[in-house]
This record gives sequence, C-alpha cells and structure tokens, in this order.
Amino acid sequence: MLNVYKTLLQNSYKAVFLFILVFYASNSKAQGLIFNSNDSLLTKRTSLQVFGPEVPVFKNHLSISFDLSLWDNDHLGYVFILADKDNSYSLSYLYRDGAGYLNFNIDRKSNKITIPLQASLLKKENWMKVRVDMDLINDKVSVYINGVVYKEDHFGFKDQIAGNLVFGKNQYYTEVPNMAIKNLKVGDGEKNYSFPLDEWKGNQLHDQEGDVTGSVENPVWRINESYFWKPAYSQFFREVAGLNFNTTNQSLFIFKKDSLVTFDSELKRLTATPYKNKLPVSLVLGKSIFNAKENKCYIYELFDIAKGMPSVASLNMDMNDLRWETIGKTILPQQQHHHNAFYDLKRDTFYIFGGYGGYKYHNTFLKYDRTADQWERVFFKGDTIMPRFFAAIGNSDNPDELFLFGGYGNESGNQVVGGKQFYDLYRINLKDHTVKKCWAMHPNGKDVFVPANNLVLSADKKYFYALCYPHEVAKTEIKLFKFAIKDGSYEVVSAPIPVTSERIESDINLFFNHNTNEFYCTIQEFTDRINSSIRIYSLLAPPVSSVSYLKSLAPQKGPYSLWISIGIPAVGLLLIAITILTRYKRRPKTSITEPEKETSLPVEKKNAEHRKNAVHLLGEFLVFDKNSRDITYLFSPKIKQLFILILLNSRNGIGITSKKISATLWPEKDVAKTKNIKGVTFNHLRNSISDIDGIELAFVNDNYLFKVTADFFCDYLLINSLIKEIANNDQLLLTHFDTISRGTLLSDMHDQWLDEFKNEYEEQLTLVLLPELKRYYDAGDAKMVLELAKVVLDTDPFNDTALKYQLKGLRKLKGIDYSRKIYDQFAAEYKKSFGTEYPISFDKIIQ
Repeated sequence: MLNVYKTLLQNSYKAVFLFILVFYASNSKAQGLIFNSNDSLLTKRTSLQVFGPEVPVFKNHLSISFDLSLWDNDHLGYVFILADKDNSYSLSYLYRDGAGYLNFNIDRKSNKITIPLQASLLKKENWMKVRVDMDLINDKVSVYINGVVYKEDHFGFKDQIAGNLVFGKNQYYTEVPNMAIKNLKVGDGEKNYSFPLDEWKGNQLHDQEGDVTGSVENPVWRINESYFWKPAYSQFFREVAGLNFNTTNQSLFIFKKDSLVTFDSELKRLTATPYKNKLPVSLVLGKSIFNAKENKCYIYELFDIAKGMPSVASLNMDMNDLRWETIGKTILPQQQHHHNAFYDLKRDTFYIFGGYGGYKYHNTFLKYDRTADQWERVFFKGDTIMPRFFAAIGNSDNPDELFLFGGYGNESGNQVVGGKQFYDLYRINLKDHTVKKCWAMHPNGKDVFVPANNLVLSADKKYFYALCYPHEVAKTEIKLFKFAIKDGSYEVVSAPIPVTSERIESDINLFFNHNTNEFYCTIQEFTDRINSSIRIYSLLAPPVSSVSYLKSLAPQKGPYSLWISIGIPAVGLLLIAITILTRYKRRPKTSITEPEKETSLPVEKKNAEHRKNAVHLLGEFLVFDKNSRDITYLFSPKIKQLFILILLNSRNGIGITSKKISATLWPEKDVAKTKNIKGVTFNHLRNSISDIDGIELAFVNDNYLFKVTADFFCDYLLINSLIKEIANNDQLLLTHFDTISRGTLLSDMHDQWLDEFKNEYEEQLTLVLLPELKRYYDAGDAKMVLELAKVVLDTDPFNDTALKYQLKGLRKLKGIDYSRKIYDQFAAEYKKSFGTEYPISFDKIIQ
C-alpha cells in the first residue's frame, strides 16, 4: 500500500514540476551549459546525453543546431558525437599551429570536413551559430558556421538514424575542449526538440515543454555563473597596495612597494614581478590612473605626503622593464576621499572630481598639469553637479563624454548640514567642458545606496552597470545594478557580496574584461591605515536579474487559465498525497527494527572520501549532495552565512534564535524589518540543501538548528567532537589527519561573528598537536613532524614550538642549510609584521 502512496506523491511532484517548467520556459531566455574540459580530472569532465533512455529515431533528415563558444588553445576535444548502430559521427575541435579547426568525422574512419576558425571566434563568450544538416536520403552533410556552409557527401547513411547524441565526454572519447553551448535544437521536421538549457541545478536535461529527455554529468549551468559572483582572488597585505585594470591586455594588477602583481583573468593565475627600481611615492590611499596610450600606470597621492617628497609617479607597464619615473611632488590642502579619477585619452590629460575632506564635500574638476606640477581647476559650463563623494564614473556612448552617476553629499558642500544620496546622471563633455544633467530618479521602495567608483557601459550602449551598496553601514552587501540611460529605471542583476567598510580608506571598483566577457568586482577593505585585504570576484556577462533568477528557483505565477488547468489540480493532488502519506507514516510501526535516530552530534561517514552528503568547513568551503556532486555554487554569500551560522550553533543541539540570526546577518536593520529578507534567505537555504541526505532544518523551542543523521558528514563537527580524544591516540590522529590538515576553519570567511568559533577550534587544536610534535620527533618520524608543524603554523604563523620542530625536521630530511633558509624566511616575515627582530637565533631554536 505504501508504494501506491509513494507513486501518487511522485506523480503529484511531477505535475507541479511540469507546471513550473512550462511557465518558466515561456518567461526566460536561454542561459546555456559550460563544460568542464580537459583541464579537469577525467571524472569531473562534463557529458550531456541529449536523449535517454528512450532514444528517438529520425527519418530522412536530421538537423542539429546550437550556439557554441570555444576558448581552447591547447587541446583536441569532442563537441558532440552521434552514434548509430553501424557508425558514429562526431564534430571535433583541434587547435594546431596557432589555429583552431572544427572537424566533422566518420569516427575511426575518416575526417570528412575541416573548418578553419578565425582567431577572433576563439574567446570565451564569443558565440558562433552552428548547424549540422544531415541529408540521409542524399547521403550528404552540410555544416554551417555563422551562415557559412561546408559540404561533403558519401557518408554511407541509411534513411533513418538514432538520436544517440552526446556533447562533451562520451563512451568513446573523454577529450573535452573548453566550450559552452546554448539554444540547442534537434529535429527532422516531424520530431523536433528544443532545449533552452536554462536549468540552474541538477543533472536532468529538459526540453522546452519541461519534459526530461536526457541527463548531464558534471554540469556547470551558466545561469549561476551570471548571477553569483565567483571568488577569484583574496590576499591580506601588511602595507598599502593599490589596484587598477589594464585596458590594453585586459588584466587586473596590484601594485605594492616592491613588485607588481598581475591577475591573468583567462588562466586565473597570479604573477608577481619585481620593479627595476624603487617605488618613489609613499602609498597612502594607493590611487592610480591607467594610461593606455603610453601603457603606463600613474599613481598619485593628494595628501599626507611629506613636503618635497614625490606624490605622482608613473610605472612603465612593459613587464620586461617595470620601471618607475617620478613625475611631480604637488599635493592638495586636504585629502579628497572617494573622489573620481579619469583619463582623457584624446587630450592626454587626467582629472579628478569631487571627494570628501576637511569636513566638506567637493564638486570641483582638477586637471593635473605635468609641466607646472600642480592640480589646476577646470571650470565646466552647463548644469551644476552638487558637491559629493561616492560617485561612479565611466565611458558614455560618445567618445568625448563621460557619465557620472550618483553619490553622497549636499548642495552647500558643508558636512555640518548633513548629507543625502544622489541618484542622478550627468554627461561630462571633455571637449567643450560642458555638463548636462540627464535625469534624477528615486529608488524603488526602501533602496538606499551609493555606487562604487566605476560604471560600465552595456554593449548596446542603452544601459550602464554599477556596483551599489549603503556606504553608511559598516557590514553590508554590494550588488550589481543595471540602469537605463534613457530614464534611470533599474534592476538588480547579481547576488550580493558581503562587504565590511569600517574605514573611509576602503575602496570598491567595477571593471569589465572584454576578452572573457566578465565583470570584475574588486574590494579593498582596510583594518587600519596600513593593513588591508583585497578580494576579486568575477561574474559572467550578461548578468541575470534577481527577478529572473528567483523565477528559476520557485513556481511562477502565470495566466489564470494555466493556474486553473495545471496549477490547481497539481497542487491539490500533491496536498492529498502528502496528507495520505503523512497519515500512513503516523501509523504504529510493526517492524522490530528501531527507527534511525536523529542527533545533532557529528557521526563519521562511511564513505572514506567524504564526497557524498558532505560539508567541508576546514580549508576551502565545499558542499556535496547525495550524488557526490559539488553544489557549493548554490550557496551565495548570504545563504552560506545563514547555513554556517545555524550549523555551528547546532553543535550542542540547542541552535540559535531567529532574533540572533537577524542581528548577526543583518546588523544594519531593525530585527522587525528583517522578516521578509530572512524568509527569502531561508527558502533559498532549504532549496540548496534539498539534495543532501541526513540533514534537516528544524525549529525547536524557538531555535533554528540542523538535525543530522549518520548519512551526513561535516569535517569540522567531526574533528571538534573528537579533538580531546585525539591527544595521545596515534590511531585516531592518523585516521583523521587528512581531515585536520585540510586547513583552518572557514579560512575564506572573515566575519566577526565567526571569531569565537575559530579561536576556540584553533586553540583546542594547537593544544592537542603541540605535544604530538615532540612525541613524533622523539620517535624519529620527521615527515609527520613537518605535517603537524604545518597545521599548527597555518593556525598560528608565529608559534615558536611549531617553528622549532619544523626546523629540526627539515634539518633531518633536507639538511641544515635548507633549515636555515626556512628560518631566515620566517625571521624576515616576523620583522615585517612586528617591526622587530625575531628574538630566538637559529642555533638556539634547533637545539
């Protein structure tokens, strides 16, 4: 009887799911699928099985069309393979001798068509329209690339062919190029299938009707790449560092006192190159302007520079000759925080506008005169821009003009009378020195924000993008907004990024990389005047609006008739099925097997690799579902914070109150006003963990907590529960050492509310591991000593005991010279951090 109920419930789910998909398919545009390529492990490469297990048979003719993006300059790979009973046919890609080629093949027999591809096509997010027409009757194939046709015959076709169509990794070939596809269509005129590829999660492939036709292994759904900001880089600096974007080679760069760090956005790789000579300017805010005409970066400081010392310098951006040149020594009477800087390419001049300093908001344009070495005021005619800081500036649709948007200030410029947000847009003409106000708008609802430094013009020049956030809130979130140039109407087009802006020196920028078609958000957060962290995030363009993304997660409101014909019956059936099943479950169990007990304590998982129903909090944050799929991308910053906050407070089985959740995650809001946003975040969290077995979000005694069973694994909860038992227990330590050595607790998160959990864990772990260092060293196991020392030093970088045994272990394994080299590096870092020499000599510490 239970099977009947389950079948009824499953059918109800299907009906509701079909309703969601059909309506959503009619209200969203295709997003596409990105393939994990040869750069990934074999088990991680993407495979799209279009049809299966029921495979349609196409008669007389078969057309396969799709949009294809290729950005592979290294590999051979297979775009798709079509396997029939007698033969298989493939479209493969090969990069050879500096050129890319698509090849249509009769597999294991011959290459029939070779298609050269222009180098301009081989870039991420550059899309080419591909259509493969197979004329089964006349035994011909025509391949169209952006409308250009390539033909060949004599394929040995029969009058029908099975649709065993697989993109990417397949049963014959595992080579996959760096590629993405969208707008897939397959048909013969009678049987026609269209695949929006607009899924946001899961391994099922749906056609435009919402029916499941196939499956995907290791999918990377593009909608997530276009909504969630992806962390690309993070580093803490014990010095003032600045950053900017090189528009010539489309790369981000960070300038420090001794070297230039460049971020290759295509390879996601960092390179540090030392300067040829010393940086002449003492960095205070690290402001800069990139001059594409000269391929130079001009850094400048407006204030806090000693009289007579350099304040403006240029860096030659030739990586083979990174050389500084002093340009000038002028400064202003006061600092101008959060001013705007821009370079006039045509007239080879750079300007600054606005800013805050000396208790005043400014609205003057200052041009740097290199000959006179002074900031010269330039007067603009036309509309007046009110004094402000926190404005955004960027290119407009006219090469002689710039757009300036928003900010915070007032009409008088005097801070004493208070300030307000501006939501206005201006055209600044650098040729005739005029200013024209385009519009002033009022944000929707309770939106209050200022933009970050830069704005980015859309490709069609009808919109601009800006990062916006409430600057007066120390701990807040920043999102990407899309504004219409015509009237200022706007929408949010990204998930949020958490931001801590407790000091006025903190800085946020928006850049756009035309090579990779990605936005870059750079966040520099100062903890004092010297120390800061820099984070870089990427977002695939075009970005997805929050409204569109949320529609993909939840049932959509559709026409009334659709609700009547599909929605109400499906929901009704679902409710009936749930009621029946619930009543059945409440009946007394006659089985002698004791039901699985729920617990809030961690239970060691039987799967040794911990890649099934697993959450990793030590080191890199990772989440795997019941099918061992990596679903970390589902946890946007706020969902991730909520999940971790509840999980950490579930250790003792008590949980956390709703009020404390609100105060922790939305400190800038009154608790009563967080109800809606908190409810939405909880719904997203439930969706994100829905495919993880063994964990359930519960509300018990006015507290939220996670109840977990033996199916669920969390590395931190496991180690935290065993940490006292690990001491003097070799077997237990060795069994769990791989887990312990993954890293510190949530190393990529720096929220203050985590400090208590981090400190407690690190202190307990250090107390347990320090005695083990001596024990293993005395036992002669130098390799284990090094492993243990590394774990302790990752937690406490200047721990004397860990350093001592690390050096002694290295002396045994690699000799005293190598050990001394590591000591010297440690001592140099110690002096850099504390400003004094490390007090213990090398000879003394290794005794």
